[in-house]
Amino acid sequence: MVAADQVIAAYAGDFNTASPEYERLYEEYPDELGMVFATIQEQLNDHFKFMNLKMGMGRHFNAEDSRQLIQLIRSINEFRRNLKQAGVQMAIRDDYEKLLETCRAFLVPSGGSPIPPEMPDIEIERFEPVFSTSEWAPKSASTPAPQQLVLVGEGSFAFVHRYVDDTYGIRVAVKRAKPNISKRDLERFRKEFELMKELDFPYIVRAYAYDHARESFTMEFCDETLGNYIQRVNQTLSWGSRKRVALQFLYGLNYLHTKGMLHRDISRNNVLVRHFDQGAVLVKLSDFGLHKDPDSDFTAVTTEMKGSIIDPALNSFKDFAATNDIYAAGVVVSYIFSGRIAIGSTPGAVGAVVARATDSNVAARYMSIAELIRDVEALEQDAPIPSGESPA
Repeated sequence: MVAADQVIAAYAGDFNTASPEYERLYEEYPDELGMVFATIQEQLNDHFKFMNLKMGMGRHFNAEDSRQLIQLIRSINEFRRNLKQAGVQMAIRDDYEKLLETCRAFLVPSGGSPIPPEMPDIEIERFEPVFSTSEWAPKSASTPAPQQLVLVGEGSFAFVHRYVDDTYGIRVAVKRAKPNISKRDLERFRKEFELMKELDFPYIVRAYAYDHARESFTMEFCDETLGNYIQRVNQTLSWGSRKRVALQFLYGLNYLHTKGMLHRDISRNNVLVRHFDQGAVLVKLSDFGLHKDPDSDFTAVTTEMKGSIIDPALNSFKDFAATNDIYAAGVVVSYIFSGRIAIGSTPGAVGAVVARATDSNVAARYMSIAELIRDVEALEQDAPIPSGESPA
């Protein structure tokens, strides 16, 4: 049987032109194997970029490009088959595996290839590896073998992937800083982990370990954002369930405030939901990249307005106070009860609570999350919940 290193050496002569950007993705693999994977991923991405361009120009993929991509897909499959015969399993990330199957179905070697009308724009992966093998795994134990990573989210400074922990068989999330962020934003990213590591509360996402080699950290995995959850179940979610969801969110924020921290980026997407049997859910506050620590000068210097929900009463980000978090909390509570983004969609007693939390007169607002919790806990249903309409 041919040895795996012989198979790799045979392909290394053809796939050895990766740019440093892609070499970095496979730097923890043997040199020749890493270069093969990096070159193939870069070549695929170049084809996919051009395909995205052609989707806006008549959806006709050029003949020469079609032939090149057909040959590249053949080479990938051949490489994988030969590795398997040598006793090594080569894995391709699910989204790229499906892309290759889709392309193989419509590509033709002459006259160009019509891109199927139902095919959406391709999401191109530049910051995580899409190839891996069973024989060689990354040397760092802080993050998983790359074949397990699945992209689940992206922010201004980082990507979030999920994977299945081999030891416990549970899903875990890994948040990795983008390679092109500034030194200041990288420092903010590291401080986010330090904060999350200190927090221990049922309604706060837990952080586990930081990998300085990859500038990433592992954390508790949640199934979806609050925004997605409410939008998905808005027609069937009971009033009592909405109240419980709202209170869990507020309990998490109150815990943060009692620790002397301000979140400063509360939104429907920065509150996460974990699912359990019988439809039970647990709501958890996440994404502390803009948090404000009163004991630190790091978060107190910028005046640029940031965050997803900006309080109209806030003139400078450095002046951010608890009442500004309360404004954003009121917007989120309104969304939980109404399923609509715009505030003012909640009638009755809920509407009164939201109105006070988001009052344009800051002095008229709740002065603490604890006060807001008190009024939400006292709420009784006095108006019908949304029915027959899709949430905004």
